[in-house]
Amino acid sequence: MIKNSIQIQSVLYGNDKDSIKRALTNIANAVRVNRNSDIKSEGIIVYYGDATETPMYTENEIEDLKSEFKDYFEFKYRFFNENTGSAKGQTLLGMESESEYVLVMNPDVIICPRFIEKILSPFVNDKNNSVCMAEARQTPIEHSKEYNRTTFETEWATGACTLIKTEDFKAINGFDYKTFFLYYDDVDISWRLRLFTGKKIIYVPDCVVYHAKNLSIKGKWLPTGAEVYYTAEAVLLMAYKWNFDKWFNKVYTGYKSSSDKLLRKAAAHFDELKKKNELPERLDKEHKVSKMFGTFYTKHRFII
Repeated sequence: MIKNSIQIQSVLYGNDKDSIKRALTNIANAVRVNRNSDIKSEGIIVYYGDATETPMYTENEIEDLKSEFKDYFEFKYRFFNENTGSAKGQTLLGMESESEYVLVMNPDVIICPRFIEKILSPFVNDKNNSVCMAEARQTPIEHSKEYNRTTFETEWATGACTLIKTEDFKAINGFDYKTFFLYYDDVDISWRLRLFTGKKIIYVPDCVVYHAKNLSIKGKWLPTGAEVYYTAEAVLLMAYKWNFDKWFNKVYTGYKSSSDKLLRKAAAHFDELKKKNELPERLDKEHKVSKMFGTFYTKHRFII
């Protein structure tokens, strides 16, 4: 296996091609900068899985991208021919990886010039093979969850931009896409990695990436209808899977009686899975790694 090799992977769904090209250009620049860094990657692959109804890129466009960036990374493209959601799409890509690491990343994320050195540093400096994931810091809105200011250890890593050891990713079969379509799959995989490998997750605050957010004039997150539904669906399944029974009962009862049809739909989806005996295996009853702090799955430093 090539030393410090990384498969950078993203799932596309009708994304703006200009923003994708901008992301690829910044990856190329980070590869260029990394050639003079103390911690080098000796092989970068950028792998896009397309979950759009029809392929976003023609064969000629794919060949053009391969040619344009060939001096910096290998470009790969796979059309799924189905809307996989992020969890299944990332798993399909990651299980193919022959690189030492997989970088799970949103396709519109822009990485900083020294990104590769920074994101690899927790693994390279780890002499005990005790790290399974390393998470970049998002800007302009940093994720609000807490981390240890001395060790930089954190409870879980967001799926926007996170590096995972491929052997650990494959050992737990990637994301639980049978349970999660879009949201909370990152919390779930983080906890499963910690639970089954005993390893740590490290937050890297000086490894900065730009991740755009839709905010109101008051700085509040503005979710779409799809985001509301899939978040609600995932909240129920997360609470059930990780044995937060009190929280599950409260949310489920609230969804069932809600005036919001999207919340009622999420409760109905759970009922259908239960009827078909397709609910996920329940994990961590003793809550060795899974924890709740109010309505959050870790302590938060601030609220958006």
